[in-house]
Amino acid sequence: MNAQFEEIGRIHKGKLMIDTLTKFFESYPQSFLDTNGPFRGGISQELMDRMLEFRDRQLHVLSYAQHYRIDQETVQMLTDLAYGTKPAGREEIYREAQFPFPALLVECPDPTGEGSYVALTTVVDDCMYTQRMIVTANGIVPSLLVLKSSGLKGELIFTPTYEAALLGPKHPDGEAALKSESEVCSHFVAVVATMCSMLKYKGMIETEDVQAISRPERRRAEKAGKPLPDTLVTRVRLGSAGRIQLKAAQVERDPEDPLGKRRAHWVAGHYMRHMARPEKVFRMPHIRGAGPVVPQTRRVQLPEVGDQLATKERLSTMGDAGE
Repeated sequence: MNAQFEEIGRIHKGKLMIDTLTKFFESYPQSFLDTNGPFRGGISQELMDRMLEFRDRQLHVLSYAQHYRIDQETVQMLTDLAYGTKPAGREEIYREAQFPFPALLVECPDPTGEGSYVALTTVVDDCMYTQRMIVTANGIVPSLLVLKSSGLKGELIFTPTYEAALLGPKHPDGEAALKSESEVCSHFVAVVATMCSMLKYKGMIETEDVQAISRPERRRAEKAGKPLPDTLVTRVRLGSAGRIQLKAAQVERDPEDPLGKRRAHWVAGHYMRHMARPEKVFRMPHIRGAGPVVPQTRRVQLPEVGDQLATKERLSTMGDAGE
């Protein structure tokens, strides 16, 4: 198991992410109301009904979502590839992405090691519905909005959590919070759609069904007389070509070659129009230039997958994820 996710497993004491979220939404909205009041004028019956409907919908999606874990290097490669593609090409990639399952729970480790950033993505009638949640040892911050997207076009749908939070003393910081969260959702859309596209190209990314909980954690549970379920999650990591792609995308231009005449070097893979096909195809990473490939200076910077939402600090977490 990836060390990043081993740390997350210790934070959640061996609990599965889907189980952690399910437990949270089973007590929603009461857990939110108990920790974020008092609310000006109280919560209307109409808003309460929509919060209960939101809870039921979340639990339904979680009941059949496939859990994907993506490490930070893979997120970086997919992000570089998505945003390095021209908008017209990215529009096509998003529209033609073939999801392996109708709903995906995509988990990315927080670079600080404090928890996970989670996206719950579903596809309905050719539209993606994406929301982000923050999961830490202190609890869960649910989504304030859902991004409905088709290609590069998106529409923000506010959740009843956001409406209720605005009535409380710890309400999110208005437009700044929504802008930040919508950008994170857009980032997840890019990562998920590009991941689905890359599944067709051997060596770019590798998927493997692995135990959701590490072996040491399972052994400790067995010794304590509380065996953990034998559950698999899909691990996503870079393949051999994907590792080359990550490095090639970060290569700095040789300062001794100002005219752009390059010695042999790896070129990052990219989407291109094929003469014999109507759709775009992906050209794998390849060598360009003359002479042998020599070591080059590379700058690799992992992205902050997590957003800096005001809600992370100002909106109390709702429910203890560690219990």
